[in-house]
Amino acid sequence: MIIAYKFPPMSQTALVTGASKGIGKAIALRLAHDGFNIIVHYNRSQKEAQNVSEEIRKTGRESWIVQADLADDTSVREMFNTIADDHDSLDLLVNNAGMDHAKMIEDYTLEEMREVIDVVLFGKISCTKLALPLLKKSQNPGIINIASRMGKEKTIPTIGAYGPAEAGVIKWTQCCALEFAQHRIRVNCVAPGLTRTSLTEDIFLDESDGDTDKAESIWNEMAARNPSHRVGKPDDVAGVVSFLASDDASYINGETIGVNGGSNLG
Repeated sequence: MIIAYKFPPMSQTALVTGASKGIGKAIALRLAHDGFNIIVHYNRSQKEAQNVSEEIRKTGRESWIVQADLADDTSVREMFNTIADDHDSLDLLVNNAGMDHAKMIEDYTLEEMREVIDVVLFGKISCTKLALPLLKKSQNPGIINIASRMGKEKTIPTIGAYGPAEAGVIKWTQCCALEFAQHRIRVNCVAPGLTRTSLTEDIFLDESDGDTDKAESIWNEMAARNPSHRVGKPDDVAGVVSFLASDDASYINGETIGVNGGSNLG
């Protein structure tokens, strides 16, 4: 389903995928404070997306919501058709949306593995491809992909689908940066470490068989292991996205920046 809106003309517009909660929400709000008008994408969480959009409007910026299942090519095309109907250009695409089932490879079904890869990797590929005509019309276009530390040097059990997909996002970033330079489109990537969001909270709660105290102890253990003695917050990622979207990062292209508190050091 696509919710159609009439978009008034705007100067600086960012589309943030998966912006109804967690890291995506933090990014959308931070970019709004930076002066961007925000198109908030969601898949299932319409009420949460509307709430984020309302928060953005309180900052004095404009905001709208669009819905699409990023694992469904037709849905993604419809979303961009809706945006393109009323937008002459797009200034920033933040490919944030992701998901994971966090299972051992033996326990995964092929359908579950394909879903993770479709959302995490191919969703970013399709959004990039379909946003490109609008980005090329911007005076200062950019793309920022949100990957994961698990797409780089760190490997743990249960990331048999998620890890390869995130590694693909990092390589996709490099390919796009090289090819899109002729269009003045900078493409960079942010790779967070463990960040406390509703997604990761659900995973730890599931691992704890629904025991909230046990789940909290996992969070405390993860914080103790990190050199910074805490886990990540969505705002940690949003701050780096804000920098990469700014003129201060105008000479940064094709890079992946880790946001992990130093967890890759040990």
